[in-house]
Amino acid sequence: MSPSLESRRLLVLFGSETGCAEDVAHAVARDARRRRFAVRVSTMDDYDRARLIDEPLVVFVCSTTGQGQEPANMRRFWRFLLRKDLPRDSLDATRFAVFGLGDSAYPRFNFPAKKLFKRLLQLGAVPLVDRGDGDDQHYLGSGCRTVPSVPDLVCSPSPALLHLNSVDGALDPWSQQLWAKLDALYPLPPGTTVVPKDVLPPPTFQLLFTDSPTTDASGGANADHGSDSTPASAPAAATAGAALQN
Repeated sequence: MSPSLESRRLLVLFGSETGCAEDVAHAVARDARRRRFAVRVSTMDDYDRARLIDEPLVVFVCSTTGQGQEPANMRRFWRFLLRKDLPRDSLDATRFAVFGLGDSAYPRFNFPAKKLFKRLLQLGAVPLVDRGDGDDQHYLGSGCRTVPSVPDLVCSPSPALLHLNSVDGALDPWSQQLWAKLDALYPLPPGTTVVPKDVLPPPTFQLLFTDSPTTDASGGANADHGSDSTPASAPAAATAGAALQN
């Protein structure tokens, strides 16, 4: 990586209850990689909070749960930001953006994103763009994009699936503003271009098939407590286990 590209570091942190905010976080990360940023994606609670002061660029994506509460996997991070002993200039070297997902039918619409944006300002962080508010009530949807526009975007089964067939009404305009700002702040060096959208990114996961038969908890092969009719010589394809590997 050339020296001019080494400074292009972006951290994407998310808080997600059903998976949709996580999908949006990964969509942001894909767009960043197309622009030659070195990107890390993590839940807010899994991230080492002590390193936040050293991050030049951070994009936060968080959903809303219950009656305006934070998702479970960002609550420790949020409590850390609320500490009264944090200096007011703790994050003055950090530029940030926040996108929230919520439902304006509820009184505390996007409260986690609103509170997070305000607290980051109080700690001296510099906003790249205005806060983005995804709304389930928007006629174009709230956060997850259509599958054809992002082939490898798969929302979690459960409530996030409700977003699969909607073109986002807030994320796309917000993303356009974000990338316009970052393109101006971090222009690509001569001879380097943005990766076209029709070029598929490298796979995130690798699917490996094993030849060993599946086993039950006691170690027995081809365990089936309801029947003893499964032959020991069943084809490997019928008993192959699949392992997901990062």
